[in-house]
Amino acid sequence: MTRLLRSAQLGAASGLRSMAAPSQLSWHLAGSTLNTAPGPVAEFLTRKPVCSLLQIMALGEMIADKLPGIPDRIETGPLVGRAFLGGAAGGVCARIHGESGGRGAVVGGVAAAVGAFASYYVRRALVHDVGLPGLPVALCEDAVALLLARRALRA
Repeated sequence: MTRLLRSAQLGAASGLRSMAAPSQLSWHLAGSTLNTAPGPVAEFLTRKPVCSLLQIMALGEMIADKLPGIPDRIETGPLVGRAFLGGAAGGVCARIHGESGGRGAVVGGVAAAVGAFASYYVRRALVHDVGLPGLPVALCEDAVALLLARRALRA
């Protein structure tokens, strides 16, 4: 797998669930056998308390996503947050694999925005046009976000 494709996958995962990429990247780094983390962000993510907090935040986001009143992921605030988190994860991932962190961040951020729009319209079509119940669709989306992030980090 190309190195920047991994950054794109992490970014896309954040497009679906903003905390999917940071939580899975931290988990990966915390359990990694790397002698040194490539940069201060990766170093921060390797800490066990940070990893635990990010796992809790990811779970909280998955629960909150199912509640009424949560803004759409394609609204400006949530979209910027997803792009930022996807870009940060993409940059760290690129550096882990010997690629430019800047390029990885751009790829991850763009992929997060694309993933947010794509997943928003797919979910909307499945629920409103096809008539599938919203909760199972949202749970499948949770699984896709986590699996996409995990796949990006696979050796």
